[in-house]
Amino acid sequence: METVHAATVTAVEQAGPRMVRIRLRLDEPGWSSTGRPDEFVHVEVGALTDDPDGHRSRHYTVSAVTADGFELEAFLHGDGPGATWARAAAPGARTRISDPKAYYGPPADSGVRVMAGDLTALPAIARALAEAGPDEEFRVIVEVPSLDDARDLPTAAVAQVDWVVGGNGIGASVLKDALSGLAATTDLLEPDARSYVWVACESVHSRRIRQLLRREFALPLTHYRIVGYWHADLDRAMRVWEAATEEQRAEYASLWREDRPDEENWLEIEPLLQRMGY
Repeated sequence: METVHAATVTAVEQAGPRMVRIRLRLDEPGWSSTGRPDEFVHVEVGALTDDPDGHRSRHYTVSAVTADGFELEAFLHGDGPGATWARAAAPGARTRISDPKAYYGPPADSGVRVMAGDLTALPAIARALAEAGPDEEFRVIVEVPSLDDARDLPTAAVAQVDWVVGGNGIGASVLKDALSGLAATTDLLEPDARSYVWVACESVHSRRIRQLLRREFALPLTHYRIVGYWHADLDRAMRVWEAATEEQRAEYASLWREDRPDEENWLEIEPLLQRMGY
């Protein structure tokens, strides 16, 4: 069971047409930031059912650390428990949050940071750029429902940011095509480039992008991290998992090992998920 901490909402503001920024004060000591830009916490939002990862809480990126807590940004899409909680959030509201976890970790020998994601990834991308130094270089692709969702992303680093329209549960995703286009016009996705590639988006599309980077571009496992942030069809994902046999669940548990990097785990698990129809 994960550690949880009491927190109070102290401020709420619109961060964009579809994003709300919520500031939380930690009401007790013990919570510490990882210092990594894509760190996330599980937030109790009043959900009555589990998500596919077995959580009643919902996870959100810590978009900024403050003197007494942190800020998070929520994408207001759909009418699930997370979006409902975020729409209703107001100063004084109480909740509980977990210790943070993070995925972003460029190896020491990596060069350009290639970051790509949909609107749910924007808080992590914005924080990575805001905290980067002048010796870092970024190539960023953000998939948004509309260019109205684009925003300034200040940074001391050398950075090129491309905004593409699609996905986000509203239209067809163009993120995989955008990465293929990047590979066709630059050498950033060639193995010898040693770029560090971080991608976060809808779960099904994240798996397709992982296969693209691994099979077509042959990137080393240490130089990319792909994360499925959300499910476009949560009901279907839950049905597939609930229909899994005991043998399939046991195989999944045996393949996901804590003694190796997550991307190695995903390499082993993907064939099983395909057999399950996931």
